[in-house]
Amino acid sequence: MATLSNQAIKGMKKIGNVILPGNKEFPSYSEAAGTHKLNDLVQYAPEDDIQSLNLLLIILSFMPLFVHRWIVKKMKESTESGKEGLLPTTFRQLDLGLRGLLYSTYYGEFINPNYKGKTPMEIIDYVPTRIPN
Repeated sequence: MATLSNQAIKGMKKIGNVILPGNKEFPSYSEAAGTHKLNDLVQYAPEDDIQSLNLLLIILSFMPLFVHRWIVKKMKESTESGKEGLLPTTFRQLDLGLRGLLYSTYYGEFINPNYKGKTPMEIIDYVPTRIPN
């Protein structure tokens, strides 16, 4: 079972702050996200995919903010344009994979245990309906 390293999680927080930067109402990704649950989310993903993601996020953890902004811009452009080719396809896959993990840990029920403000789910007034077993 592949997992994300602590350094990769730092990279996830940095790119998460570009995609979910926070504002007066919402906290930033690194403030509220339940990144301690990331490895629970990736435990059933293909090991090769998680190893590749781990490597990318480790590299991103050392990159300056303008590189993160450029990558997010390219991910968005590739998704909107629908162009074919190796790079646009890779950026689209990265966009889908990263956003899935980012939104799952930001809008999920497991938030950062050190965060004390209103959670993103409370801000949008969303309460999941649970069906008892």
